[in-house]
Amino acid sequence: MNAPKIPADRPITATLTLAASLVLFAGCSGSGTTKLVTYSAEVKAPERYAVLDDQKVNVPAMKQGDEATIKAILREGKRNNKVMDHLRHLALEIGPRLTASAALEKANMWAASQYESWGLTNVENRQWGSATVRFDRGPSTGAVVSVNDDGEVRTEREIEFTTLSFAAGTDGPVRGHVVRMPTTLEELEAVRGKLNGAWILHSRYQGGREGIRGVGGQMVARHDLRLEGRRQLAAGEKVEIPTTATYPKDSISGLWKGTITGPAIPTGTTEMSLDVTLDESGTPTGEVGLPAFGFINEMVEPSFADGTLAFTWNTPEGPRPMQLTPQGNEINWQMGSGDETYTIKLTREEVPEFDASAYIMQEVLAEGPAGFMSSSRDERVWTTSIKRGMDLFGMDIADAGQDPEVSIRDSDYRYINSELADGQDVLVEFDLEHHITEGPFPMYNTIAEIPGTVWPEQVVIVSAHLDSWNGPGSQGVVDNGTGSAVTIEAARILAAVGAKPKRTIRFILWTGEEQGLLGSRAYVESLSEEERANISAVFVDDGGTNYEGGIPCPPWMFEYLAPATAPTNGQFFSETDGIRLLSDDDASNDARAGWMDVNLRTVDALPQGGGSDHASFNAVGIPGFYWDEVGRADYRYGWHTQNDRIDLAIEEYLVQSSTNAALTAYNLACAPSMLPREPKVAENSAPNAGSGE
Repeated sequence: MNAPKIPADRPITATLTLAASLVLFAGCSGSGTTKLVTYSAEVKAPERYAVLDDQKVNVPAMKQGDEATIKAILREGKRNNKVMDHLRHLALEIGPRLTASAALEKANMWAASQYESWGLTNVENRQWGSATVRFDRGPSTGAVVSVNDDGEVRTEREIEFTTLSFAAGTDGPVRGHVVRMPTTLEELEAVRGKLNGAWILHSRYQGGREGIRGVGGQMVARHDLRLEGRRQLAAGEKVEIPTTATYPKDSISGLWKGTITGPAIPTGTTEMSLDVTLDESGTPTGEVGLPAFGFINEMVEPSFADGTLAFTWNTPEGPRPMQLTPQGNEINWQMGSGDETYTIKLTREEVPEFDASAYIMQEVLAEGPAGFMSSSRDERVWTTSIKRGMDLFGMDIADAGQDPEVSIRDSDYRYINSELADGQDVLVEFDLEHHITEGPFPMYNTIAEIPGTVWPEQVVIVSAHLDSWNGPGSQGVVDNGTGSAVTIEAARILAAVGAKPKRTIRFILWTGEEQGLLGSRAYVESLSEEERANISAVFVDDGGTNYEGGIPCPPWMFEYLAPATAPTNGQFFSETDGIRLLSDDDASNDARAGWMDVNLRTVDALPQGGGSDHASFNAVGIPGFYWDEVGRADYRYGWHTQNDRIDLAIEEYLVQSSTNAALTAYNLACAPSMLPREPKVAENSAPNAGSGE
């Protein structure tokens, strides 16, 4: 379906009041000219407008929220905003909030108490599942250290690192020398006797993907390998080196089996075997025989050149010269002529090369290392867990294992690796305070409502996920303390102004999102068909500290979403962004530079997938929206890393987001009807922005 036709009968203009103006010269533009940027400390907002595909357009005439309430929301959101207070409490007082941790449960209880204090109704922490174990991470440290002659320990270099959640830590500080993890049997022999109490350094080059998916997946795979190695050792199931050597990867070595057909064979055809090995010099040795007759002897004067194996075979009929040329894994050869012709057909069996990894790991574990180290292959270290999905919450406490692995930032890894390459003895110390407690422990979504006055059974949902990862250094800010604080503040703003929406506005803080949208999926599954049908829209804020700068908009939703979001437009201005955007070489930024508006991004239909909680609703046909986060913040810098801290939060963006979340929800809750899920089946059904029909 085409985008809605927007009439151009009313131009949209913006006015900048030149009071206490700021003038600067931006650097040379691409055209070689200098760009003069003038800014006003006082910015006058233009009249109300909507934004469609980055263009200002007129607002449809649909009546939604009460104008006095809209102005009150804007006033409260802009002048008395508490979003940073909520975020600081979550990040600094409670800290990172791993699902199935004491910190997350504390956050659930705190959020519910906030909602109750503001007079919201139907406040509850609704259980959606249980965890068999709880994981709480205490203060954790790591460093390269040295010890002087007096036994004094000195920190030479702090290490930034993480570990898998729900995995074993240390019993206090554990100091040990660094030894490289052997990867071959020869390397294993070289470090035997040196591994007890050592920190084992895995190679940086583990193959596979970069980033969290690759590094995290490799850590989980190694965790599982260590678990299996410990299980085997405890059960006495020792991995053994095979007594039969594997063959080199050349064209002749291997065990060949097949048939020989000829006049001297009593049955006409019988089994034949050829077993060949090339030594390092390329000289072949081996046996050839007729297994059915128990006749096997060595090749005489064998040689291998130009892809052909030549030797003398002492057959029961006497010596015969042989010249066998493999074609891949097959040999087809004839000798003799006429009635004395013999035909040989052989196929080489693939002999799997011995995978020494399990054997090496078992031998390393048997010596009692302190733990393991690996590189994140980045200056960020990403935290994940030993299992995914509900498998994590059904784990046994023994699944945590006993061998910690720390993933260290790449510069720390390279420093340690360089010292080892120079022949230096490297001493490291890690204190990994992991508390793993047997459950069960309940897991909750926190829910509160402002009831509707006309259609209370119909609902608009404002939401974010409250849980986060909890790697050392992280405070769970941009993923997703910011979205949680925005949701909480939107509720406070609406309560503070006494908003009376016609539909119920429900605020939900999800948990289990990081493990696979578990809390939101469980919530959707718990709803009846009638309850699902009565949800007008679901909004999710989970994109970091940037502002709520847009949402996808199918054409048939435009006349609802445009007036719902329009009150935000032209109300929030960032001088920092204005200067930044006017100073670049992209002239298309200039018209809206600095304005934190909400762009309705035309799409054919709402996406059915997604990596956040809106996807749980879209999957069953309920309109779910993931706010496009727009602004200067680099979300990936903090996402799941040690950098996810309070200093990343940008207050002016969060003020806009919390106010916009309140405005959008309130307006849709007051619309004449619920947000349409499908286009109207009628002629000329595309919404007309000027008519409101």
